[in-house]
Amino acid sequence: MDNKKQPKKKKSAMPILMIIASILMVGAIVFFALEISKEVETTFTLLTDISDAKKEIAELKEEEEKLIRQKEQLTDENYVRTWARGEYLITKEGEEIYRLPATRH
Repeated sequence: MDNKKQPKKKKSAMPILMIIASILMVGAIVFFALEISKEVETTFTLLTDISDAKKEIAELKEEEEKLIRQKEQLTDENYVRTWARGEYLITKEGEEIYRLPATRH
């Protein structure tokens, strides 16, 4: 028998390096996926906030228009007289006010 020593094969460091690189790559992918999901969630939250703000702006503009009309009406003397008469039952001289029962439908 030939007892010649065969040279020992050096263990290659490549498989270990590939495993470490794979683990690092998977970790990076998971990290970036989590960051992207946070950004998507933030985007949807902001879009919802914008939509709510637009609705509120529309309501406020409608209220502003109503107040502007009311202001214009209150500068009209005839309107103020008519309103005061109806609201506070103010009468002209010689007028009488009769209260009628409310009708039910």
